[in-house]
Amino acid sequence: MPKRKYAQIENKNAILEILEEGKDFEKIYLANNAFKDPKTKKIMQIANARGIPVEKIARRSITRRSKTSSAESVIALMEIDNQVTIDDMLQGIYAKDQDPFILVFSDVRYGHNIGAIFRTAFAAGVNGVITPVEKANLLSDETIRISMGTCLRIPIAEMSLFAALKELQRNAIEVVSLDMEGESLFEANLTGPKALVLGAEDIGVSPKLLERSDRRVKVPMHPGLGALNVGVSAAVVMYEKYRQDTTLARKQKITE
Repeated sequence: MPKRKYAQIENKNAILEILEEGKDFEKIYLANNAFKDPKTKKIMQIANARGIPVEKIARRSITRRSKTSSAESVIALMEIDNQVTIDDMLQGIYAKDQDPFILVFSDVRYGHNIGAIFRTAFAAGVNGVITPVEKANLLSDETIRISMGTCLRIPIAEMSLFAALKELQRNAIEVVSLDMEGESLFEANLTGPKALVLGAEDIGVSPKLLERSDRRVKVPMHPGLGALNVGVSAAVVMYEKYRQDTTLARKQKITE
């Protein structure tokens, strides 16, 4: 049996979001002198209703347990259960009658970039992330903190990226790489099943992955700037796709 992995959530907003999504925690630690603000009250209310253990401990114990030095008065312990195979990922997406919108991390670096991308991805409707096996530290304490726990809410598959692209294309999911030599994303059709490949800011997506992509897109910019931060570029592309999808859905509803 594989060893169970756990993550700490140290932000009340993130804890409440996860609870309201229907997920549970192994245990919640609450400082015994915590101010009972509305969010803390709601967390306790949901936890008590679901039978999630709540342990009141001294404030100094909360501080000692904190991994990010930004803990509030509540820390929640959660089992990491969103690491899946690509087959399970796709089956889960289709079972919800959704179009796949998957991010492929080619060589995205730094926890703050990864965390920011996850947070935006969750908001923009991304329903899967694929990362190389060597990126085993993807769910670091920093990533969890920056993403406010959203990196634990999107299915993640660790595998060979070349095998991943082949499987995605076999399932009629268009592979789109973010590349400075691509077409303007405002002229590209991003609707429907898509996989967006993201690379490092300095080297971008590797040439071999670019060769295997179906399309390349870029974020248009005024002259004089080499590239945007990968988290910013990813956010622009994700929300352009979100805009195109919702616009198409509205048009289809009107014609029905």
